[in-house]
Amino acid sequence: MYHNIRTTLYHGSISMIQKVDVSMGRGRKDFGKGFYMSVSKQQAIGMMHKKYREAKRRYFNSSKENFQEILYQIELDKSKISSMDIKIFENANIEWLDFILMCRKSNDVPHNYDLVIGPTADDDTIYCLKRYYDGDYGNRNSFEAKKMLLKNLEVENLGIQYFIGKQEIADTLIQSFIPLERN
Repeated sequence: MYHNIRTTLYHGSISMIQKVDVSMGRGRKDFGKGFYMSVSKQQAIGMMHKKYREAKRRYFNSSKENFQEILYQIELDKSKISSMDIKIFENANIEWLDFILMCRKSNDVPHNYDLVIGPTADDDTIYCLKRYYDGDYGNRNSFEAKKMLLKNLEVENLGIQYFIGKQEIADTLIQSFIPLERN
């Protein structure tokens, strides 16, 4: 199973990153608070543009120079992967959804995996989760409500993300972190 793990990944940011610091991540995300990487260069570019628009909107009085779009290419150390505790979600199913629901309730990392790999919940996730929690899809935690939530997340269009929530794993696994493009 480990032979399918990609070792070249991408990360879009709005600031220069000298070293990955997992504590800089925000909580209530798909796999917890930490550092996210994408298999797809295009997905990382899309996230970079989204972060830039959010920063401009939130900090509209700040100078534009405070934010710059930077795409990074990341190389993972393949020799370290086999010794790690890795959770892989092959597709967006009920198990994936339960994991995301657990992680999005937490401001930290509510699991102990070294690396989590799986589909990225799309931009409509917050809206769909609110409807799920409000009971619009049926009784919360019921199989039927979860199936409706998965359907509304349009899981067939989701990209693949890699997640690291422990600093020692980031320090060990990330072999190189190279800026590719700056706008």
